[in-house]
Amino acid sequence: MLWRVIVLGVLLVIVYFMVKSALQGFFSKGQDVTRSVGTSGRPSEMVQDPVCGMFIPKEGAYFLEQSGQRVFFCSETCRANYQKKLSSAQS
Repeated sequence: MLWRVIVLGVLLVIVYFMVKSALQGFFSKGQDVTRSVGTSGRPSEMVQDPVCGMFIPKEGAYFLEQSGQRVFFCSETCRANYQKKLSSAQS
């Protein structure tokens, strides 16, 4: 009986992470948000997040295309705040 509870618990954990991963992929489709990925083993150029001022490595940072230039962010939250600020400034 105990082994059935253990197996059921493991299966529930696996299903939880599969659903969580699928939902994250589903909600991010169609957005212009990607992470810049570099393949070099060298240190990355540092860029400053315009929202919070944090310096972050350019490789792996969130970014947004704006007027043909990339603006880099430390997190999805900072990117969303920047977009809100842009849309309110344009209105």
